[in-house]
Amino acid sequence: MGSVVLSKGAVAVHTSRQMVFFANGLQHDRGLARLLDRQRPVNILFLTSVRDTGTCDRNGLLVNTRGGPRYMEGVIERTVRKTFSGQILEHHARVVGVITDDREHDMRESDYPVRPHEGRPWIFPHDLMTPDGERLIDRTVHIPSDFRGLPIGAVDERQTSKLAFEQAVYEQMRSRGADILVSDHYMARIEFLIGPTLGLFGKVLNIHPAVTLKDHPFCFRGPTPTKDAILRAQTGVNVKTGATLHVVNPTIDDGPPLAYIGATPVYRDDEPQWLRWRNYQHAKLPLFIAGLMHYLTSIYPYLGRIDVARLHEARAPRSVR
Repeated sequence: MGSVVLSKGAVAVHTSRQMVFFANGLQHDRGLARLLDRQRPVNILFLTSVRDTGTCDRNGLLVNTRGGPRYMEGVIERTVRKTFSGQILEHHARVVGVITDDREHDMRESDYPVRPHEGRPWIFPHDLMTPDGERLIDRTVHIPSDFRGLPIGAVDERQTSKLAFEQAVYEQMRSRGADILVSDHYMARIEFLIGPTLGLFGKVLNIHPAVTLKDHPFCFRGPTPTKDAILRAQTGVNVKTGATLHVVNPTIDDGPPLAYIGATPVYRDDEPQWLRWRNYQHAKLPLFIAGLMHYLTSIYPYLGRIDVARLHEARAPRSVR
């Protein structure tokens, strides 16, 4: 039997590994909870960079690893599958679309295309259906983040272009009826969506394939968490990695955590794709689904009544056997 982990502001229950969920001592309104039970699912729009979920992590493909061939199911695919009848997200969540931001330049040496294309790899199966009978690929839209191609010194031009990009993402949310945006390896900083311009702070989440809590011994923020974990292990230190679901703030991988786990062993002779697959299976995928359920039931209904920026202010958890 697993342990229960308690802290001031955080509660975690798990059966085989330690997941920690943050809620900052939130007291639930039972009347509101009963009302929410009768409401529609929360609509989710994903934002992802195929240059990372595809080219790097190989989502949607069978890959050769040290442990043999392994299918790299991604967060988007797992989420859709968990919204079907009898699954944990049924009645709670609905995936209304996917936005990709890659430029042609980003994918020039990749076997993944900029847009879904029959006969080419993609980050989820081409025939992946949503519960309402539509192919997810038909709900996928490409909005290139062209601001990344502008000179670093062109500050005003970059900001104008970035604002236009994030406004386009916002318009996709509005037109699809999306309630929240989830970044799955979107490889740029989100700024205007969560600021006063568009006002979505608390409704934009990020799933990171490592622990992001800055005081955690296995914190690996940034674009190369798998590489960084292996390099740490090669120094002879005992290393584990994991995943974090957090609210997005203006600093990359710094937002208030909703849930995290740090239990995937990293070995000094690890092969990157083998570690990625293990970490997806043991951390990233289960943590995202459990953390999303926690957010949808314990955080999202109370937005506007709680201080989202302080969700993580809790003592270190203690185990209760």
